[in-house]
Amino acid sequence: MKTKIKTKLVAAMLSVVMLLGTTPVNAAAVSAKNTGIALEITAAGAYSNWDGVSNVSQFVNEKGQFCFAYDNGKNVIIVKTKNGKAQKNTIRLKKKHDLFGGVTCDSKGNYYLVTGETNETENTDKNTIFISKYDKNGKHLKTVGDNGSASLGSWYDSSFYTQTPFDAGNCDIAINGNTLTVNYARQMYNGHQSNSVFTINTQTMEKISVGNVYNSHSFAQRAIPYKDGFVLASEGDCYPRAFTVNYVAKDGSFNYEGDSFHFWVKKGALDEWNMWLVNDNFARMGGVAAVNDTTVCLVGQSVKSLNKKAEKQNQQVFIQIFDPTKDLGSASAYTTSGKRSGLSGGNGDQEVTDYGVKWLTDTDKSIISNTQVVSDGNGTIAVLFEQYSSKTWEYEGVYYIILDGKGNVISKKQKYSSTAKLNPYVMPVYTKGSVYWVGNKPDDNSSKMYVYSLKLK
Repeated sequence: MKTKIKTKLVAAMLSVVMLLGTTPVNAAAVSAKNTGIALEITAAGAYSNWDGVSNVSQFVNEKGQFCFAYDNGKNVIIVKTKNGKAQKNTIRLKKKHDLFGGVTCDSKGNYYLVTGETNETENTDKNTIFISKYDKNGKHLKTVGDNGSASLGSWYDSSFYTQTPFDAGNCDIAINGNTLTVNYARQMYNGHQSNSVFTINTQTMEKISVGNVYNSHSFAQRAIPYKDGFVLASEGDCYPRAFTVNYVAKDGSFNYEGDSFHFWVKKGALDEWNMWLVNDNFARMGGVAAVNDTTVCLVGQSVKSLNKKAEKQNQQVFIQIFDPTKDLGSASAYTTSGKRSGLSGGNGDQEVTDYGVKWLTDTDKSIISNTQVVSDGNGTIAVLFEQYSSKTWEYEGVYYIILDGKGNVISKKQKYSSTAKLNPYVMPVYTKGSVYWVGNKPDDNSSKMYVYSLKLK
């Protein structure tokens, strides 16, 4: 069903003091610290509204330090930071397979590297995605693999297993206690594309079945820990044509799926088998973050209309805050307010209504790209994105908006820096009062990596 089309900032940190209530942030806490590492940060396979897998992961370790890991071919290098400065002592993880998915760390300091490989045969029993565990010094402990069957119900045959992981989407990793889950894109043996979920017990390194988690034509994937399980998100262009959210218990005893935000397409597009139209969602996944103990937020970019006006509109940033255990087709699930109605579905003939949609930007003068989100877990949300001129395509910089846990804007849209970039399709990290990420600078011939930070508290 899917047709693939391949194809010195501030030396010292400026302070931000954010007060409670609706007091606006007055200045950006801008810091760009050179890591000394020359690497162009890219997202393999990214195209149009499809995500790709970044060659740099970012996460917080057991000590609350911001860390990043980058793929250099045969190995993955982990770099710890202190106050945003990269430390000299690095950790080297030897890759077990060629394709890089991502890295994270547990509360004991163990690292988990997700890798994959393409199966060139039709042996669907062969494992193609792997989770490798390493100790805090980089010593390999164990690797476990999966063939893509772990999150499929019994009614799917082996043609739905994973032939090539990380295809036309990305790979996101989340840990909750002793459970780790990977939500990833893949090409199946039947030639079609979808997502799949691979979950393990980190102590025993045994696989856990979390029930059926499957979205056909899934071009972006997100995973975060939430309560006693995980919230997973997917961007689909047809089945369904929406941002879809799953809340999954760690043991698989509960699995709820709902569609929070739909996409328009020209009527009859699927019947005409016009994949140029079907593949275009007029939207792109941003991210998902836990706002507090009861709600999560989904941030993305999209045109505002669910009708033919979508063809001429610029994508804008929006947020939805909701309880992922409730019916996402009902306004009562959402903390934010705002409604959009129109037509969706693969043929553009399904009447749909989205609830809790709050638009954060409204401009035809700029093109929004790479929308991202991070939360401090206590009701403060930072939304970041890159912006380009709609007339010249000239890069304008990274911008941010700060909201409270109910979606009220604390700090209106402000420019972070015109010489910063975001890590493509990898959410920023919050730790110790600041937001961190790794990025290049635009037009930096050396492609050096910098650690950027935005101080919230």
